[in-house]
Amino acid sequence: MVTAPTTLRDIARACNVSVSTVSRALADNPAIAKKTRQLIQETAKELNYRPNAQARALKSSRTDAIGVVVPSLVNPFFAAMAAAIEDEANQAGYATIITSSGESSPKITEAIEALRARQVDGIIAVPHIEAAEMLEDVALSIPLLFIDRHLEGSNIPAVISDAAPGIKAALEALASRGHRKVGYLAGPQTTSTGRDRLQDFRRYAEELGMDQIIHHGGYLHEEGFRGTQKLLEEQPTAIIAGDSMMTFGALEACYRENVDIGKQLALIGFDDFVFMRIQPAPVAIIDQSVEHMGRTALRNLVQSFSSSSPPDGAVVQTRFIPRESIEFTP
Repeated sequence: MVTAPTTLRDIARACNVSVSTVSRALADNPAIAKKTRQLIQETAKELNYRPNAQARALKSSRTDAIGVVVPSLVNPFFAAMAAAIEDEANQAGYATIITSSGESSPKITEAIEALRARQVDGIIAVPHIEAAEMLEDVALSIPLLFIDRHLEGSNIPAVISDAAPGIKAALEALASRGHRKVGYLAGPQTTSTGRDRLQDFRRYAEELGMDQIIHHGGYLHEEGFRGTQKLLEEQPTAIIAGDSMMTFGALEACYRENVDIGKQLALIGFDDFVFMRIQPAPVAIIDQSVEHMGRTALRNLVQSFSSSSPPDGAVVQTRFIPRESIEFTP
């Protein structure tokens, strides 16, 4: 009777770890704890694991193409991110294949499989929680780097922003102007970005003794519009929007409700796009430098091609940019 060869999944089950952890441990990646590496390597030996030489050979070939998967190219944040990645890739001698997932697990799976069929050298992707297992499998055969979000429990590296410095500075600016009742328009709580920012807002608002009014928005600016209308019913003196789409929705709601931004309400948005600066009252912004994030991700991915290690992740610090939209004092 012929015994089936041992796979990475077999080792992962035996050690009660993820498949990606097994892959990195067998590559002796120092990101995996020494004790865990030793356990996995010993288990692989006991199970008579043999790496697939053909797969390794295929990985050594290059196409000088990089895949990029973002949720939407209509969203200016992700469009700017993709443009920065593309420009940096061109400078490094790589072509880019850019596709969108529509915040859908089936669509991101289709996009990733299409990129793999094109034999791209690596992929930069905004992940989706429901596609976590598929993404873990992809990372075993091709360099994969997340951007904008991370997945809890995953070892796949990510280039993300730390919203805490920007949110803290924004709330301190409001507190110095006498604001004590602040609304927060949260982005989707299905993403690490949305959850982390809400947590930062709550922590710093509590430290400053502010009353918090929170509305959970979503991916679309229409949700930001409806959320802002509900927040305005509670009469906060200031509103912070948790991402760029929530900011667009907040602006539209204020204009529809005839709220004079900067004179009747203080408003702080996210991401420093040019149209934030050309509003009647230029909008104060928590900026995460999307261009820097995109360029950093591309450089880190390319650097990984010459090593056996996964790409490096990175954390980009946010900053607060005060403008006329916060001139209102209660």
